[in-house]
Amino acid sequence: MDYVAWAEWYDIFYAAADPGDVDFYHGLCQASGGPVLEIGVGTGRIALPLAQQGMEIVGIDLFEPMLKVAQQNALDVAPLDGSLRLIQADMRDFDLKRQFPVVTIPARTLLLATTEAEQIDTLCCAAKHLAPDGTMAFNLFYPDPEMLADDPDEEFLLEVVDKPDGGRYVLTAKNRFDLETQLNHGVQIAEELDPKGEIIRRQELEVVVRFLYPEQIIALCDRVGLEVIEMWGDFEGGELDEESDEIVVLARHKASI
Repeated sequence: MDYVAWAEWYDIFYAAADPGDVDFYHGLCQASGGPVLEIGVGTGRIALPLAQQGMEIVGIDLFEPMLKVAQQNALDVAPLDGSLRLIQADMRDFDLKRQFPVVTIPARTLLLATTEAEQIDTLCCAAKHLAPDGTMAFNLFYPDPEMLADDPDEEFLLEVVDKPDGGRYVLTAKNRFDLETQLNHGVQIAEELDPKGEIIRRQELEVVVRFLYPEQIIALCDRVGLEVIEMWGDFEGGELDEESDEIVVLARHKASI
């Protein structure tokens, strides 16, 4: 994945997205009082508003271009009432030598670990940083049969984002699912149009993720000593079924016997 390009386009892709994930993670973090560890902090989309509100946030990300954007975004709104510490680290293998009452892995970041072993390593690291009575939260997309049958050559619309100058961004994507490896070799496509509708530039952004079924999520959590306490089909606590777009997971350390 080209994270230099992704760092430029990431916030545009989320500009017109449903803010339900932000509200969900903010509510969870605010209820805990912090501090919060966010794994896959990206450009600070979720973490920065919490730091503005006075919370202590530690965000890790493997990719320097994303962290540079997050740092600039933080400078743009400085000073913060709280704090945002950004650390370049691999979510599969890191040790901050502290624990947090809330650990989050938002924006389907767990799926960027593209083997079962890497997903276990990621959850294991996250669990190691979770306080004994803490809560972990993460979200993934629901791999419904219709989605998995997507034509790999068919481009579909994600969003249209209006620009202040009257132009717009047209965001589309293509999926190529491999059911045996549970990998999606996808492409997300961004086109910037001027006010006349002429294309100024076009960027194709490759993304590879390993999707998970609900029962696999429970099994992976179990293997790293976590118990899934809630699994929802949306960020408002809706029922999880084949009509769901999202899998939203809350987990805690297993109770000692």
